[in-house]
Amino acid sequence: MSSTVYGMDIQAGRELSRLMNSDADAINQLTAQLTQRLEQTPWYGPDAQRFTSDWQGQYVPALQNVVSALQENATIVAQQADDQERASS
Repeated sequence: MSSTVYGMDIQAGRELSRLMNSDADAINQLTAQLTQRLEQTPWYGPDAQRFTSDWQGQYVPALQNVVSALQENATIVAQQADDQERASS
């Protein structure tokens, strides 16, 4: 007969949550840096307009969605770690 174990390694869960938040911050910083560089780069013409439009209209929102997902799931993982700690005490 096999048994199934449920639960989380509390420290690993908290480290995962911390890493997810840290990575979300890094993506935010990178997005801001790239946006600033794009705005400062002398680039003219239809290719520049197309890329700038794509950057603002598609890529930045996609990166913001990743940031939101990381932050939301970091909160969930942290809550699960807290729940696991309470259940294990």
